[in-house]
This record gives sequence, C-alpha cells and structure tokens, in this order.
Amino acid sequence: MSAAKSPPKFVPGAIVFPVAGLLVLCLAFYFWRLDGYTLFDRTETETAEVARQMFVTGDWVTPVFNGIRYFDKPVLLYWLMAMGFGVLGVGEWAVRLPSALFATVLVLATYAFALRLHGPRVALLAGTILAANPLFLALGRTGVTDMGLTCFMAAALFGWYWSYSGRHPWGYRLGFAAVAGAVLIKGPIGLLLPGLIVLIFLLWTGQWRRLGEIPWVSAVAIFAVLTLPWYVLVTQANGIQFLQTFFFHHNLNRFLNVVDNQPGPWYYYLLVTPAGFFPWIVLLPTTLPRLVRCDWLGCRFWASRSPQAQLPLFLALWFAVVLVFVSVASTKLPHYILPGLPALALLCALVWEGRAGAAKLLLRIGLGGVALGMLLLAGAFAFALRFIDDPSLPELRSSIEATGLPWILTAIALITATAVAVAAVKPRLDWAWTACLLAYSLIFPALIGGLMPVLEPQVHRPLLAMADRLRTEARPGDLTAALGVYAPSLNFYSGLNRIPVYQKSPEVRYQMAQDRRMLLVTTRGRLCEHWMILDDFPIIFTSGIYRLYDIPPRSKLRYSKPGACEGN
Repeated sequence: MSAAKSPPKFVPGAIVFPVAGLLVLCLAFYFWRLDGYTLFDRTETETAEVARQMFVTGDWVTPVFNGIRYFDKPVLLYWLMAMGFGVLGVGEWAVRLPSALFATVLVLATYAFALRLHGPRVALLAGTILAANPLFLALGRTGVTDMGLTCFMAAALFGWYWSYSGRHPWGYRLGFAAVAGAVLIKGPIGLLLPGLIVLIFLLWTGQWRRLGEIPWVSAVAIFAVLTLPWYVLVTQANGIQFLQTFFFHHNLNRFLNVVDNQPGPWYYYLLVTPAGFFPWIVLLPTTLPRLVRCDWLGCRFWASRSPQAQLPLFLALWFAVVLVFVSVASTKLPHYILPGLPALALLCALVWEGRAGAAKLLLRIGLGGVALGMLLLAGAFAFALRFIDDPSLPELRSSIEATGLPWILTAIALITATAVAVAAVKPRLDWAWTACLLAYSLIFPALIGGLMPVLEPQVHRPLLAMADRLRTEARPGDLTAALGVYAPSLNFYSGLNRIPVYQKSPEVRYQMAQDRRMLLVTTRGRLCEHWMILDDFPIIFTSGIYRLYDIPPRSKLRYSKPGACEGN
C-alpha cells in the first residue's frame, strides 16, 4: 500500500481570491433582497412571531405563540431574531438574517476544512457545491432552525475530525461548544446525530480507543455551561409541561408518529436529495465500479490508513446516518435532510476532483447525466405554467407568463445543458462546473427578482392587507379571531399577540355570545362548510378570499340548511 499524501500546507496568499469569491457568492445568494418578499406561512411566520413576542414582552425564557406557551423548538433562534428586531426593526431582514449568516459561515467553514485536508481545488469545489444547490439556497433565505442546526452540527464534526487528524485537543472543545449551539437551536438531535456519526466511524475504523483523547472534563463543562442555564430556567418556569411537550411531543413523538399531517414513504429522501442537490450529485454513481470490491467494508481496510484517506468514509457515514435517521422518522419534510448536505458537498467535491483523472468513459457518462438533467429542467420550466390552475389565484398563470420568465429560465437551462454536453465530449470537468455554477447564478436571481414580485401581490398581499386592517381596527377589549384560517402572518404583521383560530362553529357561537366585540377573519368557503350565516353583521374589509366581520357583543349565530351554499 502506498503511503498516503500528507495534508497540503496552508498558504494564506492562495486563498484570498477563492474566499472573496465565496463571500460574493454568499452575499448574492443569501442576502440579496432578503426582505424582498413576505415571510412564508407557517413555520417561518410561527418562528418569527415567537421571537416578536419575546422581543415585545421581554420574557427571554418561555417562548409564547398566539397566547400559548410554545415548546416546539429551543430558544437560540428566537434570541437571535429578537436581538435583530432591536437593531433592524421588526421585519423580514431580522427574521432571515440568522439563517443567511449561518449559511455563509458554513460555506466558508466547509472550504477551510477541505483546504486543510485536500487542498484548494477540492476546497473551492466543496464551497461552491454547498452554496449553490436548491435545498441550501432555499433554507439559507428562510427564518427556520434547520440552517442553524446544520451549521452547528457541521462545525462540531469539522472540529472533531480536525483534532482526530492532527491530535489538537482544541478541536474537540470547539466541537462540544458547537454541539451546545445545536442543542440550543434544535434540541436533543443536535447531540444525538453528531454522537452517532463519530461513534460509528470510530468503531468502523477500529479507532474507538481514541475516544480517550477527548478532554472530557473541559469539553463536557463547556457543553453544560452553554446549554443548561436555559433548560433549567425554562423548566423552573413551566415545570412538567415543558418536559412533556418539548421532549416527548416535539421530539420523541415527532420521530415515532406523523405530526401536523407531514407523512412520507421510507424512500422520501431518496427522491428529495437528488432533486435538491442537482446537478452535483449526478457524478456520485460513477464511483460504483470502485466499490464493487468490498474490502472497504472491513475495519482492517481503514485502520491502517491516514485520517486524510479515511475522510471519504467519515463523510459517507455522516450523510448515511442523517439519511437513515430522517427516513426512519415518521414525520418528514424536505429540509430535514439539510444536516447531511455539508458531507454530501464534500463527497461530491472529492468525486468531481477524482473524476478529472479517471476513465474518460465514466466521466462522459456522468457529465452526460448532468446534461440530461439540465434538459429535463428546461422542460419543467417550459411546461410549468400548464400545472398552475388554482381557482383562488385566477391571474397567477397569466401574470407569470407576461414576465417571460418561463422562457428565460428554459433558455438558461438549455444553454447550460449544451455547455455540459460539450464538456462531456472533451471531457472537461472544469467546464461543466463553471457552466452549472453560472446557471445557478442566473436562475436564482431570475426567480427572486422576477417570480417573487409576481407571487407577492397574489399569494401574500391578501393576508398582509388583512393584517394591516386588523392592526388599525382592533381596540383594547376586542376579541380578534379566525375561523378555519391558520396564518401566523396575521399575528406577525398585525402586531396582535393573540388571534385564536377556531375550527368548529360552536366555538364561534360561544364567543359571539360574550360581552365583547368580535373581529372574525374567515372565508366564504369556511362559513359554508359549517352552514354558518353571518349576513346580519357587516363585512368591514375584504382581501382576496378573506373577509373581516365586525360582530357586536352578545350576538347570535344563525345556520343555513345543509347544501345551501352549493352552486352559489
């Protein structure tokens, strides 16, 4: 066996331009027009509203949403958003800025990690691959916890592997500090996943004794100092309710059972990941011929290798553990795979770099797959309008068509497919990488600058207008409520801390009979669904499909005959 190459030396002058380029890429992808469109219902607006109420009330311990203690997630992201409100004001910038910063830090950390172990080419590939893919782009501009979890978890694993490869204990301590951040932003999964990845890797390579290298006392002390204060305070303030709701319902129950009607088959992420990480993942299957020999499955194969040579195994286990965990979980959402993407980006970078000197036939097949994927993407852009048929948005299709955006996106995808096909013939991997990166740099601004301004007035503006009216109409003592309209954006943009959402007519009937005015947001469809008649009360505002009824105190609710709304 030939000796493994030593890690490349760190040359500051050689990284200035790549780092500057990655920073420009991140600024364009994650910060440009960050407030150019409204927050998305419901996860983003729920998170933002919890942070807003924390900022308004000054209670930095117990998260509250819509008048109810909200233990869906830990507190770190709410803190970051609330602090942003104090500097930037209450709005989209402060909500999405933490995710944009986490994404930028993670791209640069991935670059630095790859540079340390594999040199500038792999580092640049890894950084750009991670920055430019649909899943990472979307979550880097959305105010939810997943990008923070991914950043902290990757920092923990990078720090651990850095120490593992160089026997520097500071990396272990950094890893525990990062795990603390993951636990504060997402919960126990921030400790469970990195722990499983490291443990399985050490057992696979026969290096489990190296667990003794970790400075456990100082590392655990760092973790405890960073995490325990909030968990102790919130438990003291809320008692058993916090423990039951947070640990059992939002963590264990979400894993064992489908929550919030978010199911999915076991192969869900086998479909989501290739689509969300296109086109970089397409070359991975070209490594299969090298895996036919199964000697790499044994511990002896890896035990005698250097940490640099063991890196592909570490990255593969990292992604595999995340993939298996989220696939086994009953509740599924596309972004749950995000913590595995840094490992996948590094694996793809190693494959793209390794393919440069590989058999030309395999390289051409791989790049041909990328070109074919771009052709399919062009077809999707060209025919997407045919699938837009929402009766509640009758003008959406014509509005998008008027921009010419579908044909612009189709042209970009076709040109990219042609460029990659030419690169496959040569074959030139650097041409294909450049073409794909340029495609993302053109498609993404077109979507943000062209599509979102069209969607905004038709999708978001009705609720925004309703929130504005609620802010001016609601008076102290009024009950502002909704029937069948669950939209946390109403809370966030109206500034009202509590807007109860009723699902059944008896709830509304009871509140109407009380000695206070009621402002009710609903739709005609919801009224018909419950056979409710509110014709006796004025509709003081209409926005899209939404109606705002002004119901005086001690009112009575009338019902229609079943089916009376049909055909009207």
